[in-house]
Amino acid sequence: MQGTPFRGKRVVVQRYGESNRELQATLESEGAEVIEIVTYRWGLPEDTTPLLRLIDALGRDEIDLVAFTTASQASNLFAVAQYDGKEASLQQSLGRTLVASIGPVCSAALRKFAVRVDIEAQPPKLGPFIDAINAALSDLRRSDNS
Repeated sequence: MQGTPFRGKRVVVQRYGESNRELQATLESEGAEVIEIVTYRWGLPEDTTPLLRLIDALGRDEIDLVAFTTASQASNLFAVAQYDGKEASLQQSLGRTLVASIGPVCSAALRKFAVRVDIEAQPPKLGPFIDAINAALSDLRRSDNS
């Protein structure tokens, strides 16, 4: 963004579920007035029981692969785990499980929680994501049969 004349300009940033504080700070440091518009919000469901069941099943090694389609899913899963005192356990469990990410933004969020990403869609779209997961599972089955 260096060299782009932002001083005195208004810049509208469409939020994609979570605020991008780094982008906002960078734009403001370049002199822009940042206006954030929120078209949708990601939040925890009222009933977090299914997330807690997932965390527990991961802890029992009952899950072979976890697929994340948004960065917010990772944040929400870890928020629930932290609230229930299971954040460290979740990190360990995900370390023993294949982790699939829809793309680089989601992968970056997972890495913030020290989660290794095994599969990342290229390009970050649902079709390639499903293909990448199917290929990884096929490879896993072949290695199990060897």
